[in-house]
Amino acid sequence: MLDHWSKILTRDCKVIDVGDYTVYPIHRVGYTSLMSVADNIYTNTQIASLTHIDVLIRDPEDRFVSGVNEYCRQNDLDVLEVYKKIRKDELVNSHFAPQFIWLMNLYRFYKGEITIRPFSFIANITQEHRRKGEPFLDLEPIKKFTEVDASIIKNTTVRRRFHIKDIIKEYKHVLS
Repeated sequence: MLDHWSKILTRDCKVIDVGDYTVYPIHRVGYTSLMSVADNIYTNTQIASLTHIDVLIRDPEDRFVSGVNEYCRQNDLDVLEVYKKIRKDELVNSHFAPQFIWLMNLYRFYKGEITIRPFSFIANITQEHRRKGEPFLDLEPIKKFTEVDASIIKNTTVRRRFHIKDIIKEYKHVLS
């Protein structure tokens, strides 16, 4: 299954400073809002010098549904047709790919400590909310897109610091 994620795993990686926080923005987890208030942006090899990064994690089922809808909105596509392609393994996109895939992309450039925070923590970072209240079609989340993130949320103590390599090592098997 990791082959499906290669487009996401080879994209540029960005980490931002917002006030006192250094944050790894993930699509459909406040990405647009966070990027709009970024004080500084680190890209790819610049990330290696950072000492700590906060990572916001959103409920994976909510994020999947929101991500599919956002992908369709941006590309002017029918949600149900796209959903069928996703179910058939014909389509993956960063808006609905597991957040763990995003962590794997971060790990390409950063080997230090991260703190996993709930999505609600974004209120501590910014009051900006760029995509609030956009309508979307409700869908049944697809397990292979949500299970690894659900495992991370269930089995990690949110707000605890981790070495990113430990999370990658522990959860990589869920995607196979």
